[in-house]
Amino acid sequence: MSEHHHEGHFPEEAEQNEIAGPVLVALGMLGAIVLIIWAMS
Repeated sequence: MSEHHHEGHFPEEAEQNEIAGPVLVALGMLGAIVLIIWAMS
């Protein structure tokens, strides 16, 4: 399994990587907003 270092070789993995980035950023931002609102209340 360690030989899968070719980015874009597997279309499904490439799509997952393209989706995972923005999703993680969005979750991080939502988490930060929730913490800020919780801290202010």
